[in-house]
Amino acid sequence: MIFAGICEKIYRMTTPRPPRPVDALSVAFIGLLLLLVLAFSGRIPGAGLLALRYLGVVLLVAAASTAARRRPEGRLLGYINILLPIFVVAFTFDSMSQLTRYINPPDKDAWLAGLDLSIFGVHPGVWMERIIHPALTTVLQLCYTSYYFLPIALCLILYFRGERDAFERSVFGIVLGFFVSYVGYILVPALGPRFFIGDMFHADLMRGHIAAAINDTLNLLEGENRDAFPSGHTEVVLIVLLYAWRYRRWYFWLALPLVSGLIFSTVYLRYHYAVDVIAGVILAPLCVVLASWLYDKLAKPGALGSRG
Repeated sequence: MIFAGICEKIYRMTTPRPPRPVDALSVAFIGLLLLLVLAFSGRIPGAGLLALRYLGVVLLVAAASTAARRRPEGRLLGYINILLPIFVVAFTFDSMSQLTRYINPPDKDAWLAGLDLSIFGVHPGVWMERIIHPALTTVLQLCYTSYYFLPIALCLILYFRGERDAFERSVFGIVLGFFVSYVGYILVPALGPRFFIGDMFHADLMRGHIAAAINDTLNLLEGENRDAFPSGHTEVVLIVLLYAWRYRRWYFWLALPLVSGLIFSTVYLRYHYAVDVIAGVILAPLCVVLASWLYDKLAKPGALGSRG
């Protein structure tokens, strides 16, 4: 019995399990960005350093994934591997500011603002000036901020409840949603209405101390990124709702008011055009369907050349 246990432990250490699908997705997407940097290196300032950063993250994810699979009993390695997608998503978003304005210039704000005007007959953000109130602004600013916590909270609940398959599928789908929105930023780079049609706004949003502090923090963290289309906030929180409906119905109902306020806030707070939100609404269920198909492909024994 002791000998059999030792043999089993050695087998687990020397025979890696299939890589987490989210690790494979992260490596593939960052690898794609690396290829874009190399292809457009003549346009991108500091392309060499950016390429090295992408290569470093690819190697980090690959190394963390391999180490966690070779030492499945290592709790610290497991936690690092599990938390790595948060770093990857944040790092990749930060790097977008060095890509979007150079790969696909010029900005497409005029086109997006024109679509809003042709669909609604007005600029929705400007129309909303009639309902501005300090309390409403504060509530919606808080709802907007929930975007950073709703995905993590759902995944933590699933993880600590021991629902590993639900956890892995949710993480995969949410990360895919982020990456799809980043592709949108490259294809349709736009700053958003607060910059492009700022002179059309005549009423102040009347942010109080809390709302102003949150807005200033977001501006500091995000800067003038071309991240308007699609509304990643809308897309990602709707993906979270879809997984919550599937795995944790009570969380769906808890998150629904925040998500509703967040989607409304994207236009009210002048971060997004209405068409950005529409695109996010359309993309969310498509991402969940695509994620389910991709996850099943990548999780199969033998996928990516791994041994089952």
